[in-house]
Amino acid sequence: MSVGVFMGIHPSYRGDALDVAQDLIAAVNAALAPFGVPPYEDPPKHLDVYVHHRFGRSALDHHGAEAFEGLAGLATTRGVHAAHLALLTINPYRVAFLPSDFAAPVETDHTERIAGEQVRIWVGSSPRLLRELEDMAPLLGIALERGELPDRIADAINELEPLVEGEEPGLAEDARTAWLLLFEGARMSCKHGVALSLAG
Repeated sequence: MSVGVFMGIHPSYRGDALDVAQDLIAAVNAALAPFGVPPYEDPPKHLDVYVHHRFGRSALDHHGAEAFEGLAGLATTRGVHAAHLALLTINPYRVAFLPSDFAAPVETDHTERIAGEQVRIWVGSSPRLLRELEDMAPLLGIALERGELPDRIADAINELEPLVEGEEPGLAEDARTAWLLLFEGARMSCKHGVALSLAG
């Protein structure tokens, strides 16, 4: 199943479910208040981050749930500390990453029906997610320069070009494109002070 990536919590809901979006924001703020995280509100205007039909520098603004789960699983099994990325193994179909720096993901009281079950929604930190994605870049053969992703590498990932000689076939199409989509989402979340939301 495809999972969309959005800048903000409200944009990840259809027009008839905006009350649900506000309920989630209230639950997120209530869950994070004990940790001293300031209350979050979506910006009053929708943030357009598309450049030449790309989500930041990612040619995709959605991906398969399996690709997100696989990326998170790869990080956790290869020794990368990835508590926020690991939220995608719990539930890639509804999760938000706030532009606030807090150590561990937090489970909220907000529930939604996913695959026929009522599931509690978690919230993570986009600055922490960005750091985790930076830490796992070497596992995918992605060379960052002083922590920055060069445009030429982003272009190569979009074009599914191999970055390492003799690499496994699925790496370019699934893991790297999912990584780039999340990396761009987390980067723009931090830059613009808006939540990164996944919804499927």
